[in-house]
Amino acid sequence: MTGRMDHTDRLSALAEGVKADRPPVSLWRHFYKDEDNLDKFVEMMVGWQTQYDWDFMKINPRASYQYEPWGVIMRPSPDRDTKAERVGFPVLRPIDCLKITPIPTSHPQFDFQLKAVSRIRKDIKRPFRITMTVFSPLSILGDMVGSESVLLTSMRVHPEMLHAALRAVTDTFARLVHEFRNAGADGIFFATTQWASANRLTVEELHRFALPYDREVWDAAGTDAFNILHVCDSKIYLSEYKGFKAKLTNWDVALPGNPSMEEGYALLRSPVLGGIRHETDLVKDNPEQITDKVRRLIDTNDEFPYSVGPGCAIPVTTPDDNVAAVRAAVDRN
Repeated sequence: MTGRMDHTDRLSALAEGVKADRPPVSLWRHFYKDEDNLDKFVEMMVGWQTQYDWDFMKINPRASYQYEPWGVIMRPSPDRDTKAERVGFPVLRPIDCLKITPIPTSHPQFDFQLKAVSRIRKDIKRPFRITMTVFSPLSILGDMVGSESVLLTSMRVHPEMLHAALRAVTDTFARLVHEFRNAGADGIFFATTQWASANRLTVEELHRFALPYDREVWDAAGTDAFNILHVCDSKIYLSEYKGFKAKLTNWDVALPGNPSMEEGYALLRSPVLGGIRHETDLVKDNPEQITDKVRRLIDTNDEFPYSVGPGCAIPVTTPDDNVAAVRAAVDRN
């Protein structure tokens, strides 16, 4: 393949297993103090794209939009480097799962995000691809409990109560994902957070309490969606998500028990995203070191469909020069 390609061509080549002019690249981060102000949030998301010219965008909203509607109480971010904190929880006992009922997409927290997607889409025209962040239903419930032990007890002692709550969350987010597409998102960035890992679940529990509900939310984006799968934490059950056929699958290669990019591709046989050690290298290295590591990363993963990216949202303390170094390193050719 010769000649300069655009963002869309690059991602299309990746999907088709065709060599592009360079691998796609994107980084994403939070803007904690601006996530509650619609104008500022849109400005920061669009500005991040304008400044670095990524090949696709992950809209990175405040995570709490997904569970505040059910009564989670948040302490706002005190500064730009600190995320909001959960301080009140609707699920303190397994029986509280029965309080979790479907929420309409008109809820103010959801409406805020729908407006954000619409405005970002207005500023960044198609065919550039934009994804909206959505957590798995089990993950969302995991943020509603005062202690993870409540969720695990519900799962192992009162599964019928947990299934009722999972059904309510799944129905809510299946509808919301459909509305995100209507608002202008090309797909979802679907994150399992810590709930697709052997650190918390057995593979049997994953198949019983996670995968069926995950699939419903995933499929709600439509067969034409540009969906990205993010499997978080260490000791991940990556191969269990092979059937999702994600356009890109992302995980943290630096965490114990996780596959390399090459090993992950061998498991999934579909394009993979990641490789940058965001918690260490991006924060601690200088731009010259970043450049060298990204170029070696590209060379190492040159034989299969690969996109440069972090293993998760990059720390808000990442130096701008290091972000710029990542972006510049993929353009060496």
